[in-house]
Amino acid sequence: MNGIGYGFLFKPNGNEEQGPSNSGEEIFSDDTVAQALARELGQNSLDAIAKDGAWPVIMVFELRRMKVADIPDVDNLRRYVRAALDRYPDSPRLRKAVATLEGESIDVLRVSDYNTKGLAGSESIADSGSVLTALTRGSGVSVGKTDAGGSFGIGKSVGILSSLVRTEFWTTRTPGSDETVFAGCTQLTTHRTPGSRDPRQLLGPMGTYTMISDTQDYHYLRDPEPLGPFTQRTEPGTDVYIVGYSAAPDDPGLEQVRDAMIDNFMAAIMRGHLVVEGMTDKGRWRLASDNLKHAIDSIPDPERRTVMQAFHNALLQTPIVRKDSRLGEMKLYINVDDALPRKLNTVVMRKPLMKVHTYTNTSIAAKYAAVLECSSPEGNRILRGMEPVRHDDWQAARDKENGKAVLRSIKKFILEELRSRVRRELGDEITIKGLNTLLPAELQIDGNPDRHGVRPTNGPGSERESASLQGRETDPEPVSNTGGKSVSIALTKPAVADDSGESVSTGRQRGGETKRGKHAAGISALGRSGDGDSVIDGGSLSMRYWFDARSGDYILVLRSRTGGTEKGALHLTAALDGAFGNYTPPVEEAADISGTAPRRLNVKEGAISNVKVTGKHPTRLRVRIKGGIRLQLGVK
Repeated sequence: MNGIGYGFLFKPNGNEEQGPSNSGEEIFSDDTVAQALARELGQNSLDAIAKDGAWPVIMVFELRRMKVADIPDVDNLRRYVRAALDRYPDSPRLRKAVATLEGESIDVLRVSDYNTKGLAGSESIADSGSVLTALTRGSGVSVGKTDAGGSFGIGKSVGILSSLVRTEFWTTRTPGSDETVFAGCTQLTTHRTPGSRDPRQLLGPMGTYTMISDTQDYHYLRDPEPLGPFTQRTEPGTDVYIVGYSAAPDDPGLEQVRDAMIDNFMAAIMRGHLVVEGMTDKGRWRLASDNLKHAIDSIPDPERRTVMQAFHNALLQTPIVRKDSRLGEMKLYINVDDALPRKLNTVVMRKPLMKVHTYTNTSIAAKYAAVLECSSPEGNRILRGMEPVRHDDWQAARDKENGKAVLRSIKKFILEELRSRVRRELGDEITIKGLNTLLPAELQIDGNPDRHGVRPTNGPGSERESASLQGRETDPEPVSNTGGKSVSIALTKPAVADDSGESVSTGRQRGGETKRGKHAAGISALGRSGDGDSVIDGGSLSMRYWFDARSGDYILVLRSRTGGTEKGALHLTAALDGAFGNYTPPVEEAADISGTAPRRLNVKEGAISNVKVTGKHPTRLRVRIKGGIRLQLGVK
């Protein structure tokens, strides 16, 4: 490139000795390279939006292989790295750096942003408020970031730590400017001046790419030629070049970066604030509001995919809004789903819509994924001040005036609304102390085999049985739950054909044809529409339910797994003798109770017609099954 007269300038060392370890390593020791890069660079780019509200910010991650000879001032860079190794010969990191620079080619990751402000200010020592200086030479500096995000100096550390040769470059252009600025930095160790035998001639660890003829100030290159195979910057924004990208061998397609961006910036992408693209020799990918769900569904790791789907579904829900005297408006999005592998807890975030921390609630036993957002100006300012440099927690000790009260208010809001939602969707959870010691091994009250490891069986009950077991064929008596509430355990009996004249049907499939194997609630099934209403594919729904002992009805809570609206006939199935088969429960009545007034639904031969399940809100049905029999239900 056209860098004649420019190179890496190291200033004489002061009294401090800098070894091969970097303080930034402690900051990001718990993160993968992809996670650290995604969080810091993503936040910096969102903070630098060209105009408030003019979304989206566009980020492009591009991984290319380039010639080592194309690295600016590479000959001198080799000399400085070897000098650092001479001073610290036992450093594996420095040995790796020397070996990498002696090769023919090197992996370079460029991270570019568009629709952003670029890095304003000059590189001169005299410009103390320069954003350009804060990124390229700063350490923990937050110049120009108001109350939005983090520190440019920390962002620089992430790039340096991701480089096998501890070197990165930048190109940047500001709106209205007709020039592009090129800067660079390498972070090594205290080392002797190459070629000098005087042990007192020590240089500091940081080298800056600048005009080397002026050792008193800094002058960065203007309007550079393209670096290696990368295109030239011609519009406002910033490029970060990480030379010798350390994660390239393990992540050649940048899928780890893609998943990290989803994990940390899901809300920003969903709302159209951020678009992310990946470009490698292995192919391309893109994350935007219109394809985010597909990208999540395509994540190959099933556990990671399930977690991301759960939080995506949470953000599709209508939020619960609360006003706080200090934080302003807070929003809580809740997705309660028994199909989740475990409780996923509550992710919290503020205005940049980046995941900050995850709060757990041990008193909530249900499986759920929730998101708390505080984007108000006052709340964002307070919460930012409570974050450490990693922006991964809100710590009360960082705000002596507001910290404890703020965290108490946030946690109270989350807990109260989680309890309310779980109670509304799942009913009260009752634990009767010592009851399991009274029950035979094959009997469980709630019929949850995943929880208790057995399938339910129900006997007819008798006057001789204790009310704490199954009850009598008279009015149920309350069972005391110490420290909780009193509940009634009602008699449940199987459907048995007898001479009473009451018909008991084993049911048939109606309204569609299905091909299915072993069933449980929410398991995918293949189907097509038949006579009357089209049949809702069971695989597109998740369902939870409980039996309302007072009314003798089932309460069903249905959600769309696809995020879209599902309409048609709902076909229920039930387990007989502990296994799902072809049994259709004899449904007598059904009503949609999602709204303020119940909406009666038609029932024909066990099929419930005109059911509508949206992607945003759960649909609640009240269903009566003939004879009040207790069954384990599923969706065909």
